[in-house]
Amino acid sequence: MSATPSGLTAPPLAGRPCLVCGTPIEVKVTEWSARCPSCGTWRSTLEPEIESEALQQEIDTDARAVGLKKLREGNNERILDEIATLRPLEAASLFDVGSAHGWFLAAASARGMEAEGIEPEAGMADHARAHGLSVRSGYFPAAVSADERADVISFNDVLEHIPDVDATLEACAQTLRPGGILSVNIPNATGLAYRMASSLARIGVRGPYLRCWQHGLPSPHTHYFPAEALIRVIQRHGLVVRRTVPLSSVQRDGLWARLHMVGRPTPLTIVSFAVLWLAAPLFNRPGNSDIVLVLAQAPAETQPR
Repeated sequence: MSATPSGLTAPPLAGRPCLVCGTPIEVKVTEWSARCPSCGTWRSTLEPEIESEALQQEIDTDARAVGLKKLREGNNERILDEIATLRPLEAASLFDVGSAHGWFLAAASARGMEAEGIEPEAGMADHARAHGLSVRSGYFPAAVSADERADVISFNDVLEHIPDVDATLEACAQTLRPGGILSVNIPNATGLAYRMASSLARIGVRGPYLRCWQHGLPSPHTHYFPAEALIRVIQRHGLVVRRTVPLSSVQRDGLWARLHMVGRPTPLTIVSFAVLWLAAPLFNRPGNSDIVLVLAQAPAETQPR
């Protein structure tokens, strides 16, 4: 994971070229977020501030773990199942970028992979190592030496936080072994929850929209991709997209904690909890899911680049 220094004044978004297709983007909803009218990719001027102790203190880490663990564990098994359709997991080397609590590392190790995390948040890296997991502190690709290679590189709810997506994907293409797999799951810009949040923001109800972008948190979202746009970006780095799979985005177990890992309950969060709890099956339908998994493969033989 790479970051841009915080505290810089970003140029206006309107008219800047879209990361995916180069079309001038248009400011929508807020002055810090904009959408490409051609491919539907969103970008923001939000910047990661992972080292900010003040912002880290805004998050209830226990609530975050309770709120996300069940959802992530279920999706992790689905991701590993999908990777296994493209290559054997046993003895495959894995770099999990932004490994956080280490849940994906633990699941991958249990299935025979040689799994190693790369995590910039010191507390998270220490937590995972305390549970016997192998984690490097730092950012990708700086934490990987030039001669290291991996069979699988995974980004689980991470790529959308990285300002320079192209540089990161190029580093993946260079680090993967021939036939290696890139696994990326991200929030989906065409998912039902994001579409609802952006519609509410246009009429002045901005809470859900700010939460979608993780506004005010140490690692906000810098992009929101539709699946088709992410595929285009991945493919231009010489990787071949093999599978695109919707993943579950709402898990009733832990939902209250997930909604309240930042701040106390409010009337809006209580209503949101009720709506999401009741409508969880609707939000998890393939056409509505707010999480999409894209698996891409490096060429079987390294090509000159």
